[in-house]
Amino acid sequence: MIQTPAPLDPAPSRTRHRSGAVAAVLVVAVAVLAAACSSGSSSTATTATTATTATTRPAGTTSSLPPIRHVFVIVLENEGYASTFGTPSADPYLATTLPASGAQLAQYYGIGHFSNPNYIALISGQAPNPSNQSDCQVFADFPAGTTVAADGQIAGSGCVFPTSVPTVADQLDAAHLTWKAYMEDMGNVPSREAAVCGHPAVGSVDQTQRAVPGDGYATRHDPFVYFHSIIDNTALCDAKVVPLGSTTGALPSGVPAGTTGLATDLAKVSTTPNLSFITPNLCNDGHDAPCTNQSGAPTAGANIDAFLSTWVPKITHSPAFLKNGLLIITFDEADVIGPDADATACCNEQPGPAAALPGGTGPGGGRTGTVVISPFVKPGTVSNVPYNHFSTLGTIERLFGLARLGQAATVSATFGPDVFTDNQAPGAGT
Repeated sequence: MIQTPAPLDPAPSRTRHRSGAVAAVLVVAVAVLAAACSSGSSSTATTATTATTATTRPAGTTSSLPPIRHVFVIVLENEGYASTFGTPSADPYLATTLPASGAQLAQYYGIGHFSNPNYIALISGQAPNPSNQSDCQVFADFPAGTTVAADGQIAGSGCVFPTSVPTVADQLDAAHLTWKAYMEDMGNVPSREAAVCGHPAVGSVDQTQRAVPGDGYATRHDPFVYFHSIIDNTALCDAKVVPLGSTTGALPSGVPAGTTGLATDLAKVSTTPNLSFITPNLCNDGHDAPCTNQSGAPTAGANIDAFLSTWVPKITHSPAFLKNGLLIITFDEADVIGPDADATACCNEQPGPAAALPGGTGPGGGRTGTVVISPFVKPGTVSNVPYNHFSTLGTIERLFGLARLGQAATVSATFGPDVFTDNQAPGAGT
């Protein structure tokens, strides 16, 4: 069953900027909860169960996967299921057009609050800790001597993970497969962040917590730069963590020679990474509405639809996608404040060693929903099998024959035949 905790304190109006004072409140709440629960407590989050339909399967069932070799992940921001898929008039492209082209995962959950731990989970399987539950206002290392347990979870609280904590990017490199992170607006204002591998100096305050005119890149939404295994290899990080660029391939002026954005890389199968992780800016991901320098009063849903309707067709018409691709469009978390606050969980999610409750006031990041599109997915599919970000990581690792990291090894289910309804799509191959 899904555990439903008491809601977060309601706010008189939805606040989309959550850094600063709000983050500090959550840090205090997490610390209090950790102290209260430190004596032998365990997570009460359990695998969610739902009424089965023709497109569901029992959680935990394993199955063969289709021969997918190119995975695209787009992460959006801070919207619960009711306000997106449950209100299709707010974002008709996301809520209606895209599910009609693939599968809607109606029981998909974030793994915590605020944003950063959800992004971290998607590439490492690590549970939230108090530092990234506050969105890493300071780009700080874990304390010296922090240990990693046998289950892969790191002890202590911090933001930049030591080299002892691997990511799916490290796994792909070791397997001689390719990956790239495409970050919209990174490098647009060079005084904020570099044009490639953009992040604050370790130990310094993160100046990208809010958008500025012309630059809505947020370090906390770029999980790859939170791992020393990546940022300590300057050449690798500079080549793999790059600006998204424009739909024509244009990039900020400060990028090194030879850097290419997503539009350029999509042109050929050989230049399309096995894993493409795409983060829109703080406007296009739905975080800010209205956005910096944006006229009128557009909604978060309208901004999300504008981004997706621009980029999704470019991805789904690319040679790599048509051959053997998979596109996952998800949200980091559901609402964290206000009357729609949601900290529910699913899928055997467990708290990490340092945080009593991944969701601050509950066991998870709330129900968000997700869309999956692929030649191996029948259009119009609906799945009510519970999934979360650890499920997504585990699915990616299974597709590429990689070991499952952290909680990706303990979630009850990775995507199965309820999602992949055609394992032998025409034209598929290696």
